[in-house]
Amino acid sequence: MRPTMNERLAKMKPALLQLISSHQFSGLDHEDPYTHLYTFYELCGSVGVSGADEEALFMRLFPFSLNGKAKAWLHSQPNQSLTTWRDVETKFLARFFPPSKNTEAITVIATFAQGADEPLCEAWGRYKSLLRRCPNHGFEVELQVQTFYNGLQPQTKMILDASFGGSVMFRTANYPIIDNYLSVTSLHMCLINYLYNYHITDNV
Repeated sequence: MRPTMNERLAKMKPALLQLISSHQFSGLDHEDPYTHLYTFYELCGSVGVSGADEEALFMRLFPFSLNGKAKAWLHSQPNQSLTTWRDVETKFLARFFPPSKNTEAITVIATFAQGADEPLCEAWGRYKSLLRRCPNHGFEVELQVQTFYNGLQPQTKMILDASFGGSVMFRTANYPIIDNYLSVTSLHMCLINYLYNYHITDNV
């Protein structure tokens, strides 16, 4: 017989509450509500429930993930105004990620630029992080790749194009391949080739 959610929660509650309480959201300007929700879902997933039980779990534990302004906001909500998890999530994001923040996040994505000394894999990771922090960015896959490519340093573009046997701009349909290529292992091979072709041969 499978244990019920209450039985699982009773067994895990002290450790789970400690984990959730160590990843609290305060509602400060520099905090990201989407990242908070992602972490919250990840922690709650350790209980191993789904469906109605999962929603009940979210409703029960979410208050423990808030403090400061965010906790005050939750307490200020009228009775019976947050009866489902969808209500909580929607109003939480509306309060702490309003349209103005969404517009700002989209602008940051659209004007992405690789740092002068930023490795390619780190630039790719940072860019994907910007996309995750703004799920409603509205950028189609092709535009995502083009925006990233346009923001790269000229020398990085040359390396990337050479590795793909042509401009990455014409391979945007192969987003998974590009993503995989920009993993640490693939990038390492790319840099080895670069060092060999652009440095060793120059000294021969």
